[in-house]
Amino acid sequence: MEPSAGPRRVALFLDRDGVINRKAPEGDYVRSWADFEFLDGAVQALVELRRAGAELIVVTNQRGVARRMVGSDDLQELHRRMSARLAIAGAPLSGIYVCPHERDSCDCRKPRLGLFIEARRDLPWIDFRRSHLVGDSLSDLEAGWQLDMSLWLVGDEAARAAVRQRAAERGITIRDEGPSLAALVADGRLLAGLQVESVGA
Repeated sequence: MEPSAGPRRVALFLDRDGVINRKAPEGDYVRSWADFEFLDGAVQALVELRRAGAELIVVTNQRGVARRMVGSDDLQELHRRMSARLAIAGAPLSGIYVCPHERDSCDCRKPRLGLFIEARRDLPWIDFRRSHLVGDSLSDLEAGWQLDMSLWLVGDEAARAAVRQRAAERGITIRDEGPSLAALVADGRLLAGLQVESVGA
């Protein structure tokens, strides 16, 4: 896929569940497209980020595959449809990178870095130190922190407080936070952090 036009490319890594779409209940998984629901404002937020020149890269742990609660074909179809929906809206993704493995069985499950290394192999222009990550979990933040990215935390206040405390215990600095990706874009903080200007907003 061709990168966005513009004077510079900014890699924005995004977790999926809880950032782009609504999470399944604890212990369950988004198993197919029928279960998938974009979070309020997420599509428009991604459109604004893409218009501004950000390259949108999804990095997601999907342990449900290893647990045989999510079919590989169903997951691929879900991502095909998600990508198509976003492309039609004006927010094409530059890549989707998935860890389908059980815990402690691979090098790609966040907070390990395999998904990010794979992304950079596909997109060699990526400079992790100039990249950003939006996530809702400690594993997201830990992965981005290891690569010296700017970290953005989303989720409801109680969930963010728990992640924030655990991150602080590990010396992880969060650049900013908010209730959702849409909120961070709507109030301009994420766009300002990316040091790009929204076009056509």
